[in-house]
Amino acid sequence: MTFKQAISLRNIMIILCICMLALLGMKILQIGDKIREVQEAERLYAAGDLIAAENLYRQAADNPAIHYKEEQIAARLEELAPISAIRSGLNTLVKRVTDQLVTRDFAEFMESYATLISLKSKYFISGGPYVSYYRQLSEDSGISAQLTAGFGQFKSQFLAELAASQNGSGSDDNGDQFKWNLLQIPDAYYGGTDAKNKLLATGFKAHDTARLKVLAAGGSFGPMLDSSLSMIEAYSNHSYQAPWVQKQAEDSAQVILDKDLEGDHISAFAGHAAAYRTYAAAAALDPDSSKVLAFIDSSAAKLLKSAARLIRGGEYAEAIQLYTSLSQLQDTSAEIAAAQLAWNTAEPVRLLPGGDEAGRYIHVATASGRYGAKAAVAGTDNSGRLYYADLSDEGRVSTRTGDILPGFERLSGLAFDDQLSAMAEVPVVLAIGSQEDGRTAFSAYRIKPEGISLLFSFAGDSYELQPDDNSILVTNADTGDGVLGETGVYRLSEDGSYQFAEILQESPLIPASELELHPFEKVTLNCDIYIDSAGRSVGSSEGRYISLQGNVGSITGPAVVSGQYQNSYDYVETEIGEQYVPVFVVDSLGSLSANLNEEAATD
Repeated sequence: MTFKQAISLRNIMIILCICMLALLGMKILQIGDKIREVQEAERLYAAGDLIAAENLYRQAADNPAIHYKEEQIAARLEELAPISAIRSGLNTLVKRVTDQLVTRDFAEFMESYATLISLKSKYFISGGPYVSYYRQLSEDSGISAQLTAGFGQFKSQFLAELAASQNGSGSDDNGDQFKWNLLQIPDAYYGGTDAKNKLLATGFKAHDTARLKVLAAGGSFGPMLDSSLSMIEAYSNHSYQAPWVQKQAEDSAQVILDKDLEGDHISAFAGHAAAYRTYAAAAALDPDSSKVLAFIDSSAAKLLKSAARLIRGGEYAEAIQLYTSLSQLQDTSAEIAAAQLAWNTAEPVRLLPGGDEAGRYIHVATASGRYGAKAAVAGTDNSGRLYYADLSDEGRVSTRTGDILPGFERLSGLAFDDQLSAMAEVPVVLAIGSQEDGRTAFSAYRIKPEGISLLFSFAGDSYELQPDDNSILVTNADTGDGVLGETGVYRLSEDGSYQFAEILQESPLIPASELELHPFEKVTLNCDIYIDSAGRSVGSSEGRYISLQGNVGSITGPAVVSGQYQNSYDYVETEIGEQYVPVFVVDSLGSLSANLNEEAATD
């Protein structure tokens, strides 16, 4: 072994010895401490100072330097365990609260407060054995002062947030959590229940009413009610009564509803009123005690009466508009249907396609309570097309579309003909026009369920339906012969329309064989006229010859003659020679040659 090695080993041994001596010294000190702690603890225990004794017993139990009266220490600590629990709980709370105040964690802070209340309820019982110990340990820990300072800090913070939110500078993202935090702070830290209630009620009311007023002022009726309902529900969830919320909502709603009516904004009023009714139901408001609900009901009733007055005054469009606006508030479909029915009844032209367009129809005819309909209407548009519509008692509307009327440019009007309608058993619409010769053009159209068809078309001065055979007499009829003053007879044909049948004879038509039976009576004969060699007009009828005198003219061929037999005779030339025949004094004579020629051309 070298010298260097010997020196190094010696140094190591010296260092080890020193360390051992130091450890031994510490051990001796700890042993002494433990003995003294146990002895002092025993003295304090005997003197009744259990808090100090428990502290020393706990320190001695934590000292492992020597096993000294371990059983006695354990027994004492078991006996003083409640004091240990109080001390430990309070010390833990002090550390937690310190951290929570730094981080401003109110939720955790309230949990610490709840833990303290639980600890206190267990040991700080009036007349209990640990009251004095708890009081002393609590004072020693400083927890009360710490909590007072903490609640004061949080109270100031939340009140500031409340004021900032009211002024619009705060954030509402936390759902007004600061209000609920303020409610959680115990009454004692406000100076008592009354002081707390007064402070919070004043702050909450100012905050809530300001928010609702801002929404109402901005015209945000729905959001204002939603905000009010949210506030009511939130306060209810926190078992707090805030009557100012409903009052402010009702006041703001009343102002807005008044403005709606004053400005005649009925649609806006109905929308706002409906929203308030929904809000009232959600907020469980008593309808009998709500002034706004009563106002809505009375205003709606007045508006409905106004609409009814408009209908009575013939202002149907305005009434329907009013009913439509109120439909947001209540079902007015029945009132709208009734108004439309009254309008259609009063102005049947509206029943026609596009009848509500001004100037759509040039000529219109209407009828009420006829033809099995509540109202009926016919009209022609500017193209001359005929339309028909009727309204049933049940409110159903049916329409028909016809053809373009011939010569509609000279049309002067339309009318319903009740006599023809009764005969045809369907409505008959008469189109009245004019002709260049001064006659009136009449065209009648049957309105059948399957469509519109022509019943007749003729011209004359007037016409009359004959009830005995349903024929029609047309005075000064235009029969195509150019003769004025004739009365045409029109009869129903196989296709159901009227066709010209004959010229009306005002005197009775008799056979030539009965001529002498009607002396000095105006009668009519059908005969074939010719001129004999002496220039005399002779009529041949049914194998008999008659001398025609008077207003004969130069007409020959088939004709209708009217006049009188005046008991006189004369000679005329016939196919079998000269004969002595009755004389017929002619008043009027009508040639049938033109009509026959026309029919032949048609065939």
